[in-house]
Amino acid sequence: MFITRTRHEREKQELLSASNRISDAILRNTDQGLFFLDARNRVLAQISQSLARLFRREDFANLTFEKLLAPVVTAKTLSTARSHIALLLGTAPPREDGSAAPNAAPAAQANPLSNIEVRLPNSDGSFDSAHYAFEFSAAELLNEQRGWLVRVTDITQQVQTQRELEDLRVQVQTQGEILRSVLQVGGARFAALLHRADASMKTINTVLKKPAREQEAFRHKLEETLEEVDRVRRDAATFQLSALEASARQFEDALHELRSRASLSGGDFLPLAVKLDDLYGQFALLKTLSSGAGSPRAPEAAPPGGGVTANGTQVIESPKFMASAAARAVPGAQLSAPAGSLESTLRSLTDHVAQEHNKTVTLHAVGLSLVPSAYQSAIKNIAIQLIRNAVMHGIEPPAARVIAGKAPDGTMRLEFKNVANGNFELLFEDDGSGLDPEHVRSTAIARGILTGENAARLRDREIIKLIFKSGYSTLENTPGEPAHGTGLALVRRYVHEAGGKVALASLLGHETRFKVTLPPLAAAAPALELVG
Repeated sequence: MFITRTRHEREKQELLSASNRISDAILRNTDQGLFFLDARNRVLAQISQSLARLFRREDFANLTFEKLLAPVVTAKTLSTARSHIALLLGTAPPREDGSAAPNAAPAAQANPLSNIEVRLPNSDGSFDSAHYAFEFSAAELLNEQRGWLVRVTDITQQVQTQRELEDLRVQVQTQGEILRSVLQVGGARFAALLHRADASMKTINTVLKKPAREQEAFRHKLEETLEEVDRVRRDAATFQLSALEASARQFEDALHELRSRASLSGGDFLPLAVKLDDLYGQFALLKTLSSGAGSPRAPEAAPPGGGVTANGTQVIESPKFMASAAARAVPGAQLSAPAGSLESTLRSLTDHVAQEHNKTVTLHAVGLSLVPSAYQSAIKNIAIQLIRNAVMHGIEPPAARVIAGKAPDGTMRLEFKNVANGNFELLFEDDGSGLDPEHVRSTAIARGILTGENAARLRDREIIKLIFKSGYSTLENTPGEPAHGTGLALVRRYVHEAGGKVALASLLGHETRFKVTLPPLAAAAPALELVG
């Protein structure tokens, strides 16, 4: 049987149409950003719908890969991407010695774009941070000798999870090292280490702030800083505190590199900030974990029943969390929650954070025993961040509260309850200073979250939502303290992951309130909504 040319063409067109329908269905429904890059480094017209969502733009016509990335990445990342694409397309410039650039197979080359950070613009002029992975697969394109299928995947959650796991690993390791050190050398010597390290951190900060113009002054700053960092490193090594020792060694290496230079200027000290922040962060973690573990005080400050006995035996007291005076004064109030319960954990956290900031704060908790097991983790994580934020930012110091006509002790209320349609609500409020929209606006501009022009266009109720942005904080990051600006961004993330929405209201000088609404346990499709 003969097949006519007409029939052949008809069947060919039918196959092409079926293939196009399948391709269109894939491009409409895939979560990945998919596009083809031709041999001239141009993005072809056929792209997945997710690509527009990932890059928050609709115009991809005649874009080069470089122009696609340029608005959302740093200059350094863009340079890396440019070099990698040149290698893939075989257009990399020759080496300095005149030889051709390597032309290894793509599979054999390391992909520097497997995890890059992007800054995605919002309509209000602010930015969201995310992490994307780019994968490249060789493809034969119509009328092209060679092209590349590019897959873009949002790996932000995986990156955040990896960071949290690494932070947890470091904390667990540090806790073990603290316990081992206390058991081996005694609580008094360990407390002395903390005192020496604290003094060294303060000295380093003071020395680096000293003004200097002459070479001799720069050298003197360098030697003073080296002396203190070396002291911290040697103490950390003696007590086998590996994370602190590693951070001190990295900082020390950077200082030695400066020492080897023929001349110094103020600009040479600026890159030390990253190493110094890491060192401060490790020491802050050490202090926090030591405090949380109930590490002993120095002998001269040891209370009765603790410290050093006459025969030199070390006595380590366990931390004690007592019901607050305000709670005891409330008729019918629960004096203590069951040990290990969510309420007990949050009350202990409140006491700890309040003590760190020289404040007295009472947490009233209602209904936490009603939290379903499926929401236990989310509610705990959300409540921890709200409590930290309220104590650090919202609740005023006792003296300031008295001047404002308030009780010297701050109050927070946390309530969990079932509501209509099977939903759940978590209500949180504090009687602190509230949110000042103008302060939020100016802080967002100063931290680069919002441009001045866009900030001026937003209403107050829209402006205060910026506190949920990553990196937003009205507190300065101080030496020895963890970096601020992540707490409420984490609240936003936890609510999003649970499929809920969060509402915010504030009265300047009086209170701040959050309402988190979570869907019935059978509900899915998480979608965050911020309600003014």
